[in-house]
Amino acid sequence: MSQPKAFIFDLDGTLVDALPDIQANANRALKSLGYDLQLTLEETQPHVGGGAHKLAANVLGLPMEHEETMALYHAFADIYEQHPADFGKPFPGVMEVLDHLKAAGIPMSCVTAKPAKARVKVLDQLGLSPYLTMALSPEDGFAKKPAPDMLFACCRAMGVEPSETVMVGDTRFDVEAGFNAGCHTVAFAEHGYQAMPAEYADRLFALTKFTDLLQLVAHD
Repeated sequence: MSQPKAFIFDLDGTLVDALPDIQANANRALKSLGYDLQLTLEETQPHVGGGAHKLAANVLGLPMEHEETMALYHAFADIYEQHPADFGKPFPGVMEVLDHLKAAGIPMSCVTAKPAKARVKVLDQLGLSPYLTMALSPEDGFAKKPAPDMLFACCRAMGVEPSETVMVGDTRFDVEAGFNAGCHTVAFAEHGYQAMPAEYADRLFALTKFTDLLQLVAHD
């Protein structure tokens, strides 16, 4: 198989350990709206990966379009913009991989369910923005993963085909988006927040260490 020409990364759970920030900001949002509920890290983790709107609905046990769900979603998004990365940091090996790919002239992009304003702040604050050709959230006018729309847009921006691109994520949403886009390789970061979907295990490039990604671009 030919070597890939570009990489697309999920953000939370893939590039960045954002769980402590998601927990803290969800709890700030809940408190601001008068709820007694406060989430532990363990209670927060299952809600990561589907976006802030879905998180709000799941936490409250209400429909996505319920008035209280929408209020929590907007409060969470606004608070996250003010506290984008109080605790979060890149996972081990991430900066090494990004540095290697950049030095090799391989373009990279990011597709995430994180609210757009928070995404910008996180990428800037953690020094990830300079590595990326493009970064997108559903709020930019795209269908959420597992729809491939954001991946297609990033490929166009990077000047590559999806079949020449590696999708790297840590959730079912990421995996299915990669397959739906027809990506060259779909890689699964085992350090993330969800278990590898068993039905896809034989189709995934499992990353026990994030630096295992470099095997895909290693030269003989």
